[in-house]
Amino acid sequence: MVTEALEASRRAAKSLGTAFLDCFLPRFCAVCRTRLSSSGHLCADCAGLLKPEPFSYCPVCRFEEEGVGSAEWPPGADCPVHGGLVGLAALRAEEPVLEVVHRLKYSGERWLARTLADLMPDPRAFGHSPGSYGVMCPVPLFRTRQRERGFNQSSELGKLLEPRVGVPFVPDLLVKNEHTAEQARLGGRARRRNLRGCFGVARPSVVSGRGVILVDDVVTTGSTASACIEALRSAGAVRVLVLTVAA
Repeated sequence: MVTEALEASRRAAKSLGTAFLDCFLPRFCAVCRTRLSSSGHLCADCAGLLKPEPFSYCPVCRFEEEGVGSAEWPPGADCPVHGGLVGLAALRAEEPVLEVVHRLKYSGERWLARTLADLMPDPRAFGHSPGSYGVMCPVPLFRTRQRERGFNQSSELGKLLEPRVGVPFVPDLLVKNEHTAEQARLGGRARRRNLRGCFGVARPSVVSGRGVILVDDVVTTGSTASACIEALRSAGAVRVLVLTVAA
């Protein structure tokens, strides 16, 4: 009886505290910036626009001009051409999710990482058991770019995903050894040339003989993912799952 009363008091205090904060520190939708009247980061309209529809694809085939082309499969399936390689995304790479990603990366709105991480699919729900993967890591930034930005958006997503996915997150496993031109300014072929051989694995023993979950915000041309996959495979990774918000 006492326990129930204490719990009721805690709930009441929490509700009162939330109401107080909403009054003096109102919350706004992460997309349209409408004032929110309920919990969460999105208003009802934007939540509908950003409703996850997870799909699997091959991070290599999907962006090739020849061969399988835009190869996609139901979530959980592997690429029939590149064994042990799969991409899993929550949404298509289009608005409004691209605007949210852009604000996270270039406007310093770091809190948006939580909004985006909540959209990302849990690999376990699509047949990818934690036992198949020994480590999770982000796509890295070159040290000067990370210093300018103040954080790595892919690492922010990975830290938030770790408890849900159930795979250890190692933020510095992959490293970018060269400063390259901003990918967003380049076309598909130029992006691939720009990144060729610039990624490396800091601790190959962590990767060798294991599956790796590679976390990124968006896969567009697949050039960054392909370069990271090449580095992980060279270090002995037997399986790579590219986990993103959009593709």
